[in-house]
Amino acid sequence: MPALYLPKTLDEALALPGTRRAGGTDLQELRHLPIFGAQPIVDLRDITGLDRMGVDEQGAWIGASTILQHVADHPSIAARWPGLAQACGALANPQIRNVATLAGSLLQAPRCWYYRHPDYACLRKGGDTCYSRGGDHSLHVCFDTQPCAAPHPSTPAMALLAYEAQVELLVPGDAAPRLVAIDQLVAPDGLPAGALLTAIKLGPPLPEERAAYVRASNRAFAEWALVEVLVRLRIATDGTIDFARVAVGAVAPTPLRLRALEDALLGSKPDAETFARVAALAPAGAKALPMTHYKLALLEASVLDALERAAAATPTTAAIPTLTTGATP
Repeated sequence: MPALYLPKTLDEALALPGTRRAGGTDLQELRHLPIFGAQPIVDLRDITGLDRMGVDEQGAWIGASTILQHVADHPSIAARWPGLAQACGALANPQIRNVATLAGSLLQAPRCWYYRHPDYACLRKGGDTCYSRGGDHSLHVCFDTQPCAAPHPSTPAMALLAYEAQVELLVPGDAAPRLVAIDQLVAPDGLPAGALLTAIKLGPPLPEERAAYVRASNRAFAEWALVEVLVRLRIATDGTIDFARVAVGAVAPTPLRLRALEDALLGSKPDAETFARVAALAPAGAKALPMTHYKLALLEASVLDALERAAAATPTTAAIPTLTTGATP
């Protein structure tokens, strides 16, 4: 079993070279499955202050070690960024959501069974073969855009992409923390070598916006998503949509924003005809693997469901109260 370090400060954690740093999502698997051999692991649990959340007129600040269930239950997150709260409250099961951390979910390793098998040196572990392409890839990508066919595993990453969030990184050698857009972080090798993710930053929500998260999976609990969608909409006083974000997950190596759908929604009425027309665009540009063609129809249906739910959701209000909490909201 790899050695485990428990630093008490961020400086101590940054000073440990040649290690895998983990939060609450991948920690036990990294310890008990020799995915990376004997490479030591750093557990960040004893570093104080990383599990705090704050909300003010500038947006929200969520510490990296914040438990996913706390994000889902936080009253201001649920009221102002409802799609994020819904997504964090829907994944896995209550036991996992009460242990897994937000940064741990963002940075977890791929859930591909070939990647996680200690006897396979696949592309993501320095090999030259994506074994899923010639094997079982039934849960893998339908937007085949990179040599590795494993989908990005993080539900919060997809939700944060819809909210155009940033993450705060501490990078060895930098004089100050670095702010990085979430889409840069979730790209392959998006975390700089030796860096620590310390916080997630959300900009202020739009007043009167609506959001909905939809998850399709083989079973209701303790299962990875086959397709997931987060939609944000705002309906103007003339009854047309004047703001739209559509993000999808579990279908590509990174979470995706479907910008063609966003553009198609603008200026349209939020009705059944519009939503059916826009949802039909969701599979455009997809390149499914032999075993993932089913995801294309599932994606269209999930986008349609999310659009309908978002349009029917309660709009956010204009006022954003200041609320700072510790680990428990």
